[in-house]
Amino acid sequence: MKTETRKRLEDFIERAELIQTYSYMSNSENIVGGEIKIVGDKWQVEFHQPDKEQTDALLFNLRLFYGGKDDISIRRLAELCDDPGISDDWKSEYEIIRRLLNERFDILAAEGHKGTITYRDIFEMFIFGSLGHRTEKDKVYKLFQKWVTNETERAIMYNTFHDTVVWLLVAVINIGKASKEELQRATVPSTLGKKLSSQ
Repeated sequence: MKTETRKRLEDFIERAELIQTYSYMSNSENIVGGEIKIVGDKWQVEFHQPDKEQTDALLFNLRLFYGGKDDISIRRLAELCDDPGISDDWKSEYEIIRRLLNERFDILAAEGHKGTITYRDIFEMFIFGSLGHRTEKDKVYKLFQKWVTNETERAIMYNTFHDTVVWLLVAVINIGKASKEELQRATVPSTLGKKLSSQ
């Protein structure tokens, strides 16, 4: 395994393990959801998800995994598949996790008089069009303005956004576990070789 490959996997693992310590994950059994009930003679919808402080702390790190600029982004980890020292097991697991995440993100989330929107659109319009950045010329900012025009739409979309955050988190955690196993596999033969040569 190349030194650069090992370093990138170590960096990925370190950041993946760090985000698991954040309070966003404190209720890992039920991070996000909602409840519809009748109150009096009216339907009432209540959503639950992590608060703004928990979300902001997590998103700072999640952006590194999602974008394409950072060495530890899920997309850029594909570069490591060219390293002959990386096992087929890691490559296969990484590719499956990445494909499943992309498939989920590209599913149609809503369709109506405003058009269509995917889960990826919802994720990006919050992380890049509302919470993380705010550039009015960006298409994700315009998308946010189009789909979030009142408090009800915001509540529904924000809850859906948290669903996509959880999907990304799961992918990061699983790639982190696979990467940790890969580093352990790569270390064992060299350690064994040293022991044998010293006997």
